Amino acid sequence: MSESPYAIPAEDLFIPVAAADQVESVAEPRQSVATWSGDPLRYADGMAGDADGD
Repeated sequence: MSESPYAIPAEDLFIPVAAADQVESVAEPRQSVATWSGDPLRYADGMAGDADGD
């Protein structure tokens, strides 16, 4: 069989990247739990699994 025309050389697959360049930063700061509004269990239905509670 002939070599695949789509083959990628191993040198192209393993390019060293600095650790600082691999980190993704978040633009917005995380909200603290104390500032959350509303009831977190508002939509909870226990173990029934349906929306109306039956």
